[in-house]
Amino acid sequence: MNNQVFNSKGAEIEIEAFHPGEFLMEEIEFRQILKKDFANQIGIFPNNLSLIFAGKRDISAPLAIKIGKALGTSGEMWFNMQSAFNFKKAMQEEYEQAYRSSSKYSL
Repeated sequence: MNNQVFNSKGAEIEIEAFHPGEFLMEEIEFRQILKKDFANQIGIFPNNLSLIFAGKRDISAPLAIKIGKALGTSGEMWFNMQSAFNFKKAMQEEYEQAYRSSSKYSL
């Protein structure tokens, strides 16, 4: 599977990962759903929904299914966005650790 994205000139574009909570917040606002009503609909406290919006809480598989049902979308989509974010974050952390490890010997 190729995850590369190219611009119109053929140059590769680096896609930044974003927490799916950001997209969820935009979706709820676009649909003009009150956050407390949505939290109630998916069975979580409004504060926990705010933590998801802020990227401080992940969307688990069961929660992804509930979000999908509530919005008429695929729960798998929400879970895949979370997985992609987690993977991208882990890759970035690995890169940073490798950079720190290699730079301490090049002084």
